[in-house]
Amino acid sequence: MSSPLAAGPVTPLSSISSLSCSQAPQELCSASPSLQSFSLSQEAADALLSAVDAKAALDAAKENLAQATAVLDQLVAAGLLVERNLPVVSGYTVYRQEGRASWSYPDSVKQLEAQLKKRKQLAEQLGDATFKRGQPFWTIKESEKVF
Repeated sequence: MSSPLAAGPVTPLSSISSLSCSQAPQELCSASPSLQSFSLSQEAADALLSAVDAKAALDAAKENLAQATAVLDQLVAAGLLVERNLPVVSGYTVYRQEGRASWSYPDSVKQLEAQLKKRKQLAEQLGDATFKRGQPFWTIKESEKVF
């Protein structure tokens, strides 16, 4: 199975950084004075571009999966497809699982939870609680358009 990073061509940084402010509309250039220029090594730029490409491929695959499983759910609901004991497809066993369990609590429990949250906040403010941070990770989001 190939890596999602190797799924498509990577655009070299030189083609992206070759755009200058003179090629963009003048009002966009003057509207973003807070943007500072910086440089990346080619290796870092290629890694960033590969990550963005992989994220786009992952999003497309998630959409395809959602569409395919919606069709399967419709077939199960119509009684045309069983939920278990389906044949192995491309090395994968496909079966339908129950949804994730969740609980709905009475108001008395919700009130206790609210009191606990207030006490936690108070402990944080007084310094009785200890702050710790988890392992770092990368997040890729769609860029915001600057107007």
